[in-house]
Amino acid sequence: MTKMTKAIIMTSAIFLLSACSSSNEKEQAFITSKEQAKSNVSVTNNPFFQEKKEGKIEHLHGIGYAGNQHAVYFATHEGLFVYQNNKWYEAISNKHDYMGFSATDDGFYSSGHPEEGSSLGNPLGLVKSFDNGQTLMNLGFYKESDFHYMTVGYKSHTIYVVNQEENKTLGQGVFYSKDDGKTWSPSQLNGLPQTAAGTIAAHPTDEKMVGISTSEGIFVSRDNGNTFERFTRKINTTTFAFQEKSIVFAAVENDKPILIKQSLDTKQEEVLSVPALDKKDHIMYITSNPTNDNEIVIATMNGDIFMTKNNGESWTKLASKGKL
Repeated sequence: MTKMTKAIIMTSAIFLLSACSSSNEKEQAFITSKEQAKSNVSVTNNPFFQEKKEGKIEHLHGIGYAGNQHAVYFATHEGLFVYQNNKWYEAISNKHDYMGFSATDDGFYSSGHPEEGSSLGNPLGLVKSFDNGQTLMNLGFYKESDFHYMTVGYKSHTIYVVNQEENKTLGQGVFYSKDDGKTWSPSQLNGLPQTAAGTIAAHPTDEKMVGISTSEGIFVSRDNGNTFERFTRKINTTTFAFQEKSIVFAAVENDKPILIKQSLDTKQEEVLSVPALDKKDHIMYITSNPTNDNEIVIATMNGDIFMTKNNGESWTKLASKGKL
């Protein structure tokens, strides 16, 4: 195992919060095919969700536009929150501790721990939902592994996981799968600097492209993580997300947060405005609407959430210190 692999494994425990939930021995069945998922996949007028006019999001673990619904999903320690059409919604059941949450065009992938009192075993392993979390399909590692640090290509569905503890299938390190977890291959991570890693993200359509952010910038691989090259200039990046033709990343420069969109082809930078943040607050999560590159959502270390629909020209505050 390389030093960089060790750094990534250790850093995932620093950047992403860990939690454990109790479970009992009675088993709850996972669905085994997409056809078994709930047919009502909307958020509005769905009894699985209730509108939230007030409340608080705590222990955020991931954000993304799941299922091509133009809705932003927020995965937390206590289940899913959704922002759609200027309204907040909360899942009323299956309030699992979703870790490694990754939105895709047909739903989301995740890992983590079941909610307290759930009949599901702990940890969840690798799961997928086609219906907003109403049902889950098990893709492996059930009651065996919890992947805090993972990403999935929005349309390619290539899965990358950082495995912190050896299990029956995988050793320690970074692994990827192109067939929903049926088979796995190791990423060699050649070319990454000997420094701590922050975020891993997969390109939405290019099944071979994956990136990792570090204190020295973002490094991109075009061969499933076997070799990496620096993509950005040398800068302390806190998080990033792929768009089809760009990378949008947050960084800290001169002790201030900055937000940049950089072309994958030309590497030309476009500096976006950053909404007013508290002193020493930084951007920790970024997602972008897969059908509209000008729509971006960011979440900060202190729990502020903002959305822009015009590529950063103006921002709307969706939550303040987690409060809706």
